[in-house]
Amino acid sequence: MTVADAFALVSRAIDEGRAANGYLVCGDLKGGCAEFANLVLGRLFPEEPEQIASRSHPDVVYLEPQGKSRTIKVARGKDDDGPGMRDGLIEPMSVTAFSGGWKVGVIVGADRMQEEAANAFLKTLEEPPPKTMFLLLTDQPDSILPTIISRTQRIDLPMPPGVLEGNAGAAVAEVFGSAALDGTHPKAVAARRLAEILSGLKDEAEPEDAPIVRKTFYKTVMSFVRGWMVSGALPRHLAFRNIEAVEEAYRRSCKFISDETVLCSMVDKMIWP
Repeated sequence: MTVADAFALVSRAIDEGRAANGYLVCGDLKGGCAEFANLVLGRLFPEEPEQIASRSHPDVVYLEPQGKSRTIKVARGKDDDGPGMRDGLIEPMSVTAFSGGWKVGVIVGADRMQEEAANAFLKTLEEPPPKTMFLLLTDQPDSILPTIISRTQRIDLPMPPGVLEGNAGAAVAEVFGSAALDGTHPKAVAARRLAEILSGLKDEAEPEDAPIVRKTFYKTVMSFVRGWMVSGALPRHLAFRNIEAVEEAYRRSCKFISDETVLCSMVDKMIWP
């Protein structure tokens, strides 16, 4: 879905009085996600464009990862490393809107919420004040609490090109540029090739960098899967099935399961255009 299409969808919902309380916006945080959020804010507050641009509007609250850990905590830390979920979002959002209209909470990097912060936010999301909207911006939706995902309307925007470069990036592109894969054997071959690419990347990296390598690999895979959806190569319901398969594979890869086992399961569940 393009940014323009997503904005048209939400704008129409606002006009018809059926806007969701929460939107999970998946894409490039500094690109499509930021553009989409600004369009929605401009739609809700059309007379204050300068305040929206400068992030100074009294009825718009932003919360971003803070501190050395770059996470969103439930409350401000002892080292005064920035606001947490309660003082930075929940409390400001509970105050009556200055303009008497909408209040919007924008969480940038929603996947960086610590568990306690996510649970605190969930309570607000379940019982939001009237005319309240939350925009959860993320490039890693698989890291967000499932109960939060289930209570938001998901919007998938184009992701930036795959982050793997050089031979590894070309190898992944070759797998996902293949003709439609159908049948057990072709899918097993594709999964084995992906496992070889990931194994090679991990062998070249320092042991402490293995989690970063794994995350980069799956982000690259996701960029191709999202590309099929954005281009219209697959119907949305099939595209979402693929996205869910990649997200599940990444979660499983963090456990003590072999890469080939995880990727075989992922590819088996996917639909090729």
